[in-house]
Amino acid sequence: MQKTAGRKYQTGFLRRYISLALMIILGYLCEVCVIPYFPVFGVTPNLLYVIIAVITVAFGKLRAFWAGLIYGLLMEIMLPSVPFLNLLIYPVTTLFCSFAFADKPLKTIEYERATDRKRKEHPAWLRTVLCAALNTLIYEVVNVTYIYLGGSVLTVSHYLKAFADVILTSLLCLVLLFPLRRLILGRKSEVLVLKSAPLVFRKS
Repeated sequence: MQKTAGRKYQTGFLRRYISLALMIILGYLCEVCVIPYFPVFGVTPNLLYVIIAVITVAFGKLRAFWAGLIYGLLMEIMLPSVPFLNLLIYPVTTLFCSFAFADKPLKTIEYERATDRKRKEHPAWLRTVLCAALNTLIYEVVNVTYIYLGGSVLTVSHYLKAFADVILTSLLCLVLLFPLRRLILGRKSEVLVLKSAPLVFRKS
């Protein structure tokens, strides 16, 4: 029984990290090679922030930050229009949003169970979509600000395109997050859950 459980754990562990590597690599390749050919009203969604949002909720803050740093570095090399903008904004926005939307660490869950202070957490799919939307919103706000500081006159078109990017990225995230989470976590029956009854400490 223990050997079977151990094999399942190892299989799940390998699947998660192979999935992580594939998502980061294929996400970037699709962003630069595929997504630009499918604009909607002249706007393309940000697939990188979709991948980052899925990683944030499924893997946690640290791995999401590294994904954001990798994407920032790659985009800085490919699109160096504003020096260091992509290199800074991808990891910074990822880290900022991860505090609000990442899954709680096991230690936090155990502590809340032990102290009977468990707080309601929004569903993973909702947090993933909101994470992608907030990341994209921050990116677009910074982008519009740079356009303004560069001496260009902001028009309604700038704001509409920024808003459209947020909406399209959120919709793309809603479409992709379920198959991506299935790829990472496997079937629902294979996901490890805490089944032991906790020791509850209350003030007398």
